[in-house]
Amino acid sequence: MPTILEVLTGRNVSINSDSVISGTNTTVRTNIQPEDWTPWRDFNYSTITHIFRAELQKPYRVEKGPKPLEKELIISDERTLETLFLKFLSPTVNYALNDQAGQAFLGEGSRCSDDADWSTISDQWFDDRGYLNLLPGDTKLDAKWRPNMLSDNFHEWQKVVSQVATYMARNYTRYGFILTDTKLVVLRLTRERIDAGMAMSRPQRTTATNFIHQRHSSDISMASTSISGSSYSDSDPENWAYCNPEYAVIDWNANGPRLTVKLALWALARMATSGDRYIDYSYPDLDTWRWADGCFVHNSSGVIKTKLSKHDVYQEAGTTSANTGMNIAGGPTQNESEQNNYPQSQYDEENAGETDQSGYHRGDLPIHMSGNPTFDYQSQDLPPQQDDEDDDGDNDGDDNDDDDDDDDDDEARTEVGSSHQLREHSRRSRIAVTIRIHKKGGGWYYVNARGDKVDTKKRNWTKVGDGYELEGHRHIYYTKRFPN
Repeated sequence: MPTILEVLTGRNVSINSDSVISGTNTTVRTNIQPEDWTPWRDFNYSTITHIFRAELQKPYRVEKGPKPLEKELIISDERTLETLFLKFLSPTVNYALNDQAGQAFLGEGSRCSDDADWSTISDQWFDDRGYLNLLPGDTKLDAKWRPNMLSDNFHEWQKVVSQVATYMARNYTRYGFILTDTKLVVLRLTRERIDAGMAMSRPQRTTATNFIHQRHSSDISMASTSISGSSYSDSDPENWAYCNPEYAVIDWNANGPRLTVKLALWALARMATSGDRYIDYSYPDLDTWRWADGCFVHNSSGVIKTKLSKHDVYQEAGTTSANTGMNIAGGPTQNESEQNNYPQSQYDEENAGETDQSGYHRGDLPIHMSGNPTFDYQSQDLPPQQDDEDDDGDNDGDDNDDDDDDDDDDEARTEVGSSHQLREHSRRSRIAVTIRIHKKGGGWYYVNARGDKVDTKKRNWTKVGDGYELEGHRHIYYTKRFPN
């Protein structure tokens, strides 16, 4: 049985674009107008496969789909290209994401209240309008947009990058992507520091932007509400100043031990749901740890552990190794320890040579969260201990479902979540879960905070508002509905 990594680095289908006609791209009225971009250097195969090495070595348990028909691979416009992606690309990524931390799902942008062609959603992230778009993306034809247009057709290059950057800003997420029939371009957005006077002089929108965007019709103008000189508000990310975005380009035909389209999309989805995704003025390196809430938190995966091993790199959020000295293997310096209330004695000398020290994911995920909050890590509770997890009383410890051994190759028990998603509810975390039906034998189950499947019955859950809650010893589980 292949591993998730082997499947995500396998060959993509061959796309026939001979019928595509070139044209222009959507015009965007937005304050976000990048003049250039800069390479996102640590978004690479080595870094990603190291961060997610445990997950990527798990078995991929889905049977290979039918061989694509020749006519399915012929595209003529963005709609046919997106249909191809939805059949031969996103299902592979989604099966690799299934039952992993964050519960991400890559699909149509219409699943969210947004105009992006692509969205990444999670049962753990929604508001009163529905799912939040954690990772917006747009589909473009290579005949209309290519990364090298920056130098030979700047106006068309800027249209597309501005469009996707605006989607990212609107959704308060630093990550986004552009997907064509020849390339995947991943983007990361960073705020630019400007003084108050400059901020006041920037043109402002009277309300949050609402694009009039006819999907798959790139020559239609994408308009927004009128530009006005209204008073400056820092609450609307479409009015913020941004640095030129960071980017990485992945070739559609890339396969084998290198960064591929499927692996990159999978990693972005994991980072957007389990790691930090909010837009900031600077970011730590991807494969680094910070001190928060009395423990160490991985800046990209959200994994939490109490001690750093020898090869772990400590770097606080909001800093980068390029402009600070905070890039310390194995732990912070004395000054940093004082600033972060970190006791030096917690450094794990016994396991200093290990690179895969046990870690776990924070399980307390909010049910509703939007905007760009400021997180006070030092005021949060101590992390949960790695001992027996919640049981709703119906699990006799013997689950006959074939997927029960999904975590057999995991070196550490994990809890679903990430550090910036902290909420206190009667001193217990609240976790959104999906109730599923066992493939064999029937019956319902959910995946608890440490990743175990727990049998359950509806009578054990309490009806609350628009869903149901189950109180465990350490967590409160929430679900919107039960399967029919």
